[in-house]
Amino acid sequence: MCGISGAFNPHGLPPEAAGLVAAFGEAMRHRGPDDEGLFSDAVCALGHRRLAIIDLSRDGRQPFASPDDRYQLVFNGEIYNYIELRAELAAKGRVFRTRTDTEVLLAAILEWGPDSLSRLNGMFAFALYDSVAKSLFLARDRCGVKPLYYAVVAGTFYFASEIKALRRIPGLSRAVDAQALFDYLVFNRTDVCDETFLAAVRRLPKGCRATADADGLRLETWWDPRRFLDAGDDAPLSAVAARVEELFVDAVTLRMRSDVPVGSCLSGGLDSSVMLGVLYERLGAPAGYPCFTAAFPGHAVDETAYVDALAARFPFSSHRTTPTGEAALAELETFARVCDEPTTGPSFYAQYAVMRLARQTGVTVLLDGQGGDESFAGYQYFHGFNLHGLLARGRYARFGRELLHCLLRGQHVSALQTLAFQVLPDAVRRAALRRARPHVSREFFRAHVDASRIMNEFFAVRSVGESLAAHFRFKLEHLLRTEDRNSMAFSLEARVPYLDYRLVEYLLGVPDALKIGDGETKRLQKLALGRYTVPAILGRKDKLGFTTPSRSWLDAPAWQRLAASSMAEVAAAFPGVFRADAPPPADAEERWKIIQLALWRRETAA
Repeated sequence: MCGISGAFNPHGLPPEAAGLVAAFGEAMRHRGPDDEGLFSDAVCALGHRRLAIIDLSRDGRQPFASPDDRYQLVFNGEIYNYIELRAELAAKGRVFRTRTDTEVLLAAILEWGPDSLSRLNGMFAFALYDSVAKSLFLARDRCGVKPLYYAVVAGTFYFASEIKALRRIPGLSRAVDAQALFDYLVFNRTDVCDETFLAAVRRLPKGCRATADADGLRLETWWDPRRFLDAGDDAPLSAVAARVEELFVDAVTLRMRSDVPVGSCLSGGLDSSVMLGVLYERLGAPAGYPCFTAAFPGHAVDETAYVDALAARFPFSSHRTTPTGEAALAELETFARVCDEPTTGPSFYAQYAVMRLARQTGVTVLLDGQGGDESFAGYQYFHGFNLHGLLARGRYARFGRELLHCLLRGQHVSALQTLAFQVLPDAVRRAALRRARPHVSREFFRAHVDASRIMNEFFAVRSVGESLAAHFRFKLEHLLRTEDRNSMAFSLEARVPYLDYRLVEYLLGVPDALKIGDGETKRLQKLALGRYTVPAILGRKDKLGFTTPSRSWLDAPAWQRLAASSMAEVAAAFPGVFRADAPPPADAEERWKIIQLALWRRETAA
């Protein structure tokens, strides 16, 4: 896990480029406190900050050169199947001088070219410079676990793992991307595609590769979740469940490969508790294996009772942090700086506190349950997509039964809201959105609603499977981006077994009826993996997600005052975006967004 950066201009770098790349690395020191490296020639400069995870020796120093020095690689992430790939490449005659996955990645690219990406099981963002062809090849992993941003200024292509590094480029425009701002304010979404809040900075899209050379920059999608829809066979349910268990156990096994201490995030939900059970019952985790939980004593969102139930079965060491509204307020500016861009709710601060606790306890690698809801259809609003799919296929009797089960299980509110948003006329949908965001000006809303991919594509699906693919394309990355920043702020590597590409692709091909039904989400996960958790968690009907007592926090007078001043600040900073004299939103998490936007603007303008 690292921070990478670079500058490239096939016609010749500006004189200050190498020094600027070194400054990028300094801005990302937290991503790699263990080592640093810099390469430069007439057309390319590459920088690297290293957090040592695999092979802690100096053999892992980057930029990493090919044996003939033609190629230079900077790489952020982990290739979990590097041992298997190394053996395959060695059989082809490749010679290795280190034990690093970085060397395996370079050898794979040199052996198979761009097709090597499909062989990689991992999270990654990398750049490979070819000093003979004067070209730069870049790529990101399938789901966007690892970040990569770029900007083109005065003909030079710059890239980095974090936007805060690129803000050091002289002359970089600070103009806001209006569509990114719209999707944040209206749809509660960031990181939708390649946009960032800065119009001059783009994100290399997840599952994409790019080539920069004298002919310009060319981007190509190499992984698309839609390709795997309905790809499953007609295997019986028992066989599907067995395959899911096999894939998940192997995903966790691969992600335990580490030369530094490993621990886990743990909530009272299905995803992290199942992962813990696999660690103990299949992988022989030791007594005292460290787990980290955010606790909210006295609040309905507190899940420590479920963690206690797990502790009665598994002998892990339970470490808990208790984030409060007062603590969040005191650390708000630091937290906003860490995240680079505005976040959509205070739960991300709680995650920040969990990551800090893990690092203080001596852990460097942390397993997390991120992606379980997207892979197994875990959000309650997935019922709405299911209901819409049944209607679209004329399955009216099944529609009625599913709706009744949703009502009986108390999961109907978000289901009906999602269903309504899919089936109602566009004019009604727009009116509902406008009413839900009264602080946004009518003119700004009208100017950007039709260009929103959330509006036009995320909800334009006709099945649960299509919805899952849309989540991987348009929604999941805003969670992954914040997890990356929160973990790397404390030089901590977060790993996500539920996003093992083999599991994701297999589940996309599984029939919808196996994923959700009878008013129950995560049906297949419970059947395949339920034995690894405890009955109290397996039988839960509520779905809290990773949440905080946000209303209790933001209704406090100090937060109310900050929301009011932030509303005035953003209204002045973004003319035409907000309704004149609009008060702060009534909803606590909407107020959080206004505060975050004000903090981001200050940080960006500095």
